[in-house]
Amino acid sequence: MHIQPLFAIEARDELHRLVRAYPLASLFKIAGGSIDANLLPLEVIDRGTHGALAGHVARSHSLWTSEARNGCDVTVVFQSPNAFISPRWYVNGQRSGRLAPSWNYIAVQATGRLRFIEDLAWLRSHLEALTRAQEAMSDEPWSLADASPEFVDDALRRLVGFEIDILALTGKRFLSPQRTEADRLSLVENLGREASPSARALAALIQP
Repeated sequence: MHIQPLFAIEARDELHRLVRAYPLASLFKIAGGSIDANLLPLEVIDRGTHGALAGHVARSHSLWTSEARNGCDVTVVFQSPNAFISPRWYVNGQRSGRLAPSWNYIAVQATGRLRFIEDLAWLRSHLEALTRAQEAMSDEPWSLADASPEFVDDALRRLVGFEIDILALTGKRFLSPQRTEADRLSLVENLGREASPSARALAALIQP
């Protein structure tokens, strides 16, 4: 991921926070000379230099049924809400005409080695942690304990877990930080008027 210094996110704690905030990841691996991409919810684990990621797939999934079963190198991308930015929304620069459209977002990229874990206790703990994180804001959070034991046991047998030891972790915050406060306030105002939920969510990230 190309990152100019102005937009770089370097603190590991901040990168991990963003992964937790946007856990649905695009996971890429190269298989047979082609790129295979999958959307998977991942859990970040705070260990080692950069941390690790944990996930799961069905045993019928191509990650498990292909050569990746023996481990493979992967690239994982996490992305915040994003939206198009119109040049008309900038307060400054209108007279000069030195403006261009852009797209605002936050992204985190991790690269590492994927390895599968065939351990029912590990898998149950991972699913509990992943569910707990997503249910945290609910008034009545659901947990695995709310499902029948037979259903959970059957689901666990149909799944396989994996971990990715992160070897490199980078982040990019492309939220017009180079613009004036007046420009950024204008972006927030205009994004708030957009019909897209993603645009309105982005406005909260840009808020000066």
